[in-house]
Amino acid sequence: MAKYEKTERLEKVPMEYLWEGLVLSDNLYNYNGSVLLVPSGEVITKSKLDKLINFSDGNNYITTFRGSYEYIIKGKDRPAEIQQKMLENRTGYTELRKGIDHVLQMSKNAMFVNHAEVEGMMEKVYGRMVSVDAGEIFQCITVPRPVDEALQRHSLNVALLNGIMGQWLGLDEKDIRSLILTGVLHDIGKTKIPEEILNAPRKLTPEEFEVMKRHPLYSFELLGDDISEDVRYAVRWHHEKLDGKGYPDGLKAESISYFARITTISDIYDAMLSARSYKKEKIPFDVLQWFVTEGSKGIDQNLLNIFIKNMVKVYRQQQVIMSDGREGCVEYIPLNDMDHPIVSVGEEVRQVDEDWYCVHMV
Repeated sequence: MAKYEKTERLEKVPMEYLWEGLVLSDNLYNYNGSVLLVPSGEVITKSKLDKLINFSDGNNYITTFRGSYEYIIKGKDRPAEIQQKMLENRTGYTELRKGIDHVLQMSKNAMFVNHAEVEGMMEKVYGRMVSVDAGEIFQCITVPRPVDEALQRHSLNVALLNGIMGQWLGLDEKDIRSLILTGVLHDIGKTKIPEEILNAPRKLTPEEFEVMKRHPLYSFELLGDDISEDVRYAVRWHHEKLDGKGYPDGLKAESISYFARITTISDIYDAMLSARSYKKEKIPFDVLQWFVTEGSKGIDQNLLNIFIKNMVKVYRQQQVIMSDGREGCVEYIPLNDMDHPIVSVGEEVRQVDEDWYCVHMV
C-alpha cells in the first residue's frame, strides 16, 4: 500500500480527463489509491497516458487529492480536442455515433435495413435530443470531423437537426420521431457507393457525381415496406429542389414532401460545416449567411426562415475562438449580416471583420 503524503481523501477522476503535457502538484494513484502511478511535478507524456490506460485493466479512473482534482476537472489548459471528446462522451453523442456506424456497416452487404435496429437507433437519438441541452448538442455538431467518421457523424447530425427543427415547428412526437429516423437513414445508400468515389480526396468529376447522385435511390431501395412511406420518400427526395433542379426525380415544389424539405435544410447545413480535403470547414455564421445570399435557391423559404431565426438564438452567448487566439462570446448576430456577429472579449465589444474574425466555436 502506498503511503500518502496527505491525510485528506483521494478523489476519483476519469482517465479521459487527463491530457498530454499535464503537470500536477499532487501524486496520481490508481483507482483505489493503492499504487503510485505518476509522482507530483512529473510531466504526463503520451507514452505515460498509454501506460495508464494499459495498467487500468478496464477501470478507467485514477485518484488524486483535491487541489489537483479540481485543476483536472476545470481543465482550463486542456487541449480543445480533448474537451470536445469529453463533451461528446458526456452528452452521449459518442455512443449515438457508434450506433449509427453500426447501422451503416450492417447495410453495406445487406439488401434491406433491419427495421427494429433503426427504430431503436431513432429512439436513442430522440431520448438524447430531449434530455441534453441544445447548446451542447450544437457544440457536438459544429466541429471538424475525421474523414473515417464523416458519414456516421453526418447521419447523426442530420437526425438531431431534423428533430430539433421538428420541435421548433411545433410538430407532435410522432412526426419528430419520423424526422429523426429520416436523418438516420437519409444517406444510408452511400454505403453502396464505391469508396474511391465516396471518399475521393478531391472534387468529384461529372461522371463520379452522376454515380453519387444515385445514393437517394439506393437508400430508398434499402428501406423496404417496413419503414413508413413518409420516411421513405423524405429519404428519396432530400436532394430535390422546389425549382425542379434537384435529383433523383426532378420533382417540383408541390410534389416534394414536408419531411423531405426539412431534411434538405438539415443536410445542407451540416454538409457546409464539414471539412473535406478540397475545402475548409465553415463556422455556423458563414453557413447561415450563405443560405441567405446564395444557398436558398430551391429550398422552402418559410422553413429556412424558421431555421435561421432559431439558429441565431442558439448561437447567441456561445463561446468562440477569435483569429487573435482570444476567447470571446457572441453577443448579437445581425440578421442582415450574419457572418459578422458582434463579439465581446473581456471589456471589448466589436463586430468581426476581415482582420478579426471567429475561427471556431468552443
